[in-house]
Amino acid sequence: MASALSFRPLTQADRQRLESLCIACSDFFECIEAQPGGCETAAELLGPLAPDVGSGEKSLVGVEFGRELVGVVELLAGFPGPQEWYVGLLLLHPERRGAGAGTAIWEHLRQQMTQEGATTVRLIVQQQNPRARRFWERQGFTVEREMMATAGKLESPVWLLRRDLQAPAAHAVAAQ
Repeated sequence: MASALSFRPLTQADRQRLESLCIACSDFFECIEAQPGGCETAAELLGPLAPDVGSGEKSLVGVEFGRELVGVVELLAGFPGPQEWYVGLLLLHPERRGAGAGTAIWEHLRQQMTQEGATTVRLIVQQQNPRARRFWERQGFTVEREMMATAGKLESPVWLLRRDLQAPAAHAVAAQ
């Protein structure tokens, strides 16, 4: 399944498909934001950078299996520094989780970021989502610090994770 994934930028023309994906992934949004995903979530993802983000170029990448939108990735290139990237969201349809699609998506993103000169990637994982932390740690990310953050209606402790792109993934080093 992972090799059959394709990637393309999402636009306002994809709004209905993105809304459907957000609704299907309401388990994630309930956990992270204490509210279901839906049309407001899709509008926010398709919208501009948040006013409190002072730099970077936002992109929204759709992940498709055949003609079905099965995932979405929100990226911020050049944030907080010129060679740094930020993964705002990696969302995968519940029926596609646990089958290697997330790892395939990350590998695609890592290659893209590296080709575009990125040296560091960061992301936030809410502490009420330990499965996501385990996933990202398998991809070579480590905890940089803990802090509080608000998502939707929920303020919660989060981990800020970091990965230097020149370094091999931690699990790859351990396997050698």
